[in-house]
Amino acid sequence: METKLTDKQPGLTPRVLLIVLLIAPINCYFLIQMELVRYTFPTWVVPLSNVIFILIVVLVINAPLRLVSPRLVLRQDELLLLYVMLSFATTLAGCDVLQAVLSVLGHGFWFATEENEWKELFWDALPRWLTVSDRSALQGYYLGDSSLYLAHHLKVWTPVVLGWLALFFVLAVIFLCLNTILRRQWADRERLTFPIIQLPLAMTNPASRFFRNRRMWLGFAIAAGISLFNGLSVLYPAFPHLPVTRRFFRFHDPPLSFYGGAIVAFYPFAIGIMFLMPLDVLFSTALFYVLYRNEAALAGAMGWRSLPKFPYLDEQAFGAFLGLCVFFLWIGKRHFKGVLKNAFGRATELDDADEPMRYRTAVWGLLFGLLIFALLLHKAGMSFWLASTFALLFLITPIVTTRIRAEAGIFVHAYHWQAPRHVLGTILGTRRLGPQNLTALSICFFNRDYRPQQMPHQLEAFKIAEQSNINPRRMLVAVLIATALGVVVAFWVQLHLYYRFGAASGYYGPWALGYGREYFRRLTNWISYPTNTEWVSVLFMGVGFSVMMLLTYLRVKFFWLPLHPLGYVMASNQEMSDLWAPILICLVLKWLILRHGGVASYRRAIPFFLGLVLGDYLMGTVWSILNVALNTTMYQFYP
Repeated sequence: METKLTDKQPGLTPRVLLIVLLIAPINCYFLIQMELVRYTFPTWVVPLSNVIFILIVVLVINAPLRLVSPRLVLRQDELLLLYVMLSFATTLAGCDVLQAVLSVLGHGFWFATEENEWKELFWDALPRWLTVSDRSALQGYYLGDSSLYLAHHLKVWTPVVLGWLALFFVLAVIFLCLNTILRRQWADRERLTFPIIQLPLAMTNPASRFFRNRRMWLGFAIAAGISLFNGLSVLYPAFPHLPVTRRFFRFHDPPLSFYGGAIVAFYPFAIGIMFLMPLDVLFSTALFYVLYRNEAALAGAMGWRSLPKFPYLDEQAFGAFLGLCVFFLWIGKRHFKGVLKNAFGRATELDDADEPMRYRTAVWGLLFGLLIFALLLHKAGMSFWLASTFALLFLITPIVTTRIRAEAGIFVHAYHWQAPRHVLGTILGTRRLGPQNLTALSICFFNRDYRPQQMPHQLEAFKIAEQSNINPRRMLVAVLIATALGVVVAFWVQLHLYYRFGAASGYYGPWALGYGREYFRRLTNWISYPTNTEWVSVLFMGVGFSVMMLLTYLRVKFFWLPLHPLGYVMASNQEMSDLWAPILICLVLKWLILRHGGVASYRRAIPFFLGLVLGDYLMGTVWSILNVALNTTMYQFYP
């Protein structure tokens, strides 16, 4: 084992750590400026545009260093570790993760009034070790003109930050154990293609000749040119504008009025990424999205007011998620049996020498990690049975989105209503849960819409290690370091800025307070107007599960059938209204290329589409940096 691992590239080196330490706070500041001040969201899409931009900057710096001293040049393994670690730091600082979490921590205490009765409703249930109740510390946080570095402020915030660091670190360990167990089945046996990592791998591979490919530069020029024109048109309205970002259309006359409206977008980077998706996934996603839209239009046309949520898309999606998890267990049962035998000391042919950790460590780490996570949730106020259920339910969406990223490469995945708090409220009813549990569910949410996530990045990091001959154990250590660093930096930068400018001062956009407002308004409604089990919603969860079971059966029985189970859940993505046009474009283009040119033509076309991604990302990020540096409105390439 040692011989195999020592032959691999280390990746994680002191200079990579130093670069990450220097860049992470600047990167976090950029994200706060873009997402909270200017309301555009780099963390929604992968690969992360800001990280790709940083990687390009480092590659540009590498070029003259190669002439001065080759020893100063970052190797491919170091560049990829830099990409991975900054991806984690960006993910944790994103709008759906620690931006949302921080917005909630003091909200329940600072905005409590006699009118909203929050003190009577849930104050006693708020976990003091995860929230801030000290009004003198909150005054500077919300009003600004203060400093985080006052002794009292540091004393109040340090234990809270450490509490959240513990929770996110335990989650990272759980995901690492899961990914170690899943990696061989998904990456080696099922040979998933991991489209999201193709761009950073091509950019950093000295043997790929990526930057000498004319087709890549053609795609780059088209996407960057569109972004350049649109940026100039924002500054100079007389300049022509190319409508590639989303445009809203409303329909007023039936039958189109039953559809409500449509969003049309032609993002170059989206077309570039989605071209790498399998053809059957593209077709299935488009087909099911059309079916969903027609189901909703039918409900409007028929006036089914007794079924206000028809076609219960979110409930169908949750049932489908469960069905997919069952399918993953069934199709990988031989591998998982071998993993369990290894974990319990029984002889098996399954070799885990090249895995990020031993299977025995992974299985026991997963079990103990879930137990510790449940105990921490119990300490936060949940009943232990609910904390255990929450811990298991919380894994479902990350597992499915990790599979979606690995197999299909969809670049955004928003599944707000698949969160355990909504699922438990639907199945059990808020009346059964009670104020204490409901309050804990409102504080301990960890991810609002599941767009930025840790688990998919981890599995992609392991695939990067495999593809680039990087020591997987060093990659695991890098992931853990990046997680801890990402949490600390995200809290530090946000708190520093909030104490300087004030979260409630008006300097920041609506979401500096919006997440807290959303969660505590919902908590107030849960407690004041308790509900019972929503049986119709539960029924549609069963419908989603049954449809997924049928699709997976057809997938196994008739492999030629172009109905892919992932299309069913991807069509329920909340961002699909922005993506249907790029999906149709990629479906037609890829079908034509494969039909008339074959696989060889498809492979020759890939650099062109990667160039679309790179050009849109680089020019779009340049406009974003100018937006922050000049403090003026600039073109936003997404959304």
